Amino acid sequence: MDLPDKRQSRRRAAHNVFVSLRPLDPQVWFRFWNGAESFTARDISLVGVGVYSREKIPEGTPLSIDLRLGRQTSSIRIFGRVEWVVKEDGQYRAGVSFSWWKDDQDKKMVDAYMQRFVLLN
Repeated sequence: MDLPDKRQSRRRAAHNVFVSLRPLDPQVWFRFWNGAESFTARDISLVGVGVYSREKIPEGTPLSIDLRLGRQTSSIRIFGRVEWVVKEDGQYRAGVSFSWWKDDQDKKMVDAYMQRFVLLN
């Protein structure tokens, strides 16, 4: 499915990028009460990440996002929100935007990690 391209940054294929999302909206949180849901990252940029999931998180939901890059044991905490969601091949594909980085060094680490991967159109 083609989506309108409103991206602000060049995205790259996400290899070995693991994403955990925690909805910060009380109306959505109860569905994820046993903790974070882990998602498969499809693509990544410095302004967001594309994920696949079994469940739909409503558009506009504020999120706490933990990124784990490759075999790294610690996660990078970012805050953001769900921008869009579409159903695709029996699962959901969502665009998650980053709105606040806890540490500028984390952003540099993600950028350095991404540079190794192929740019997507």
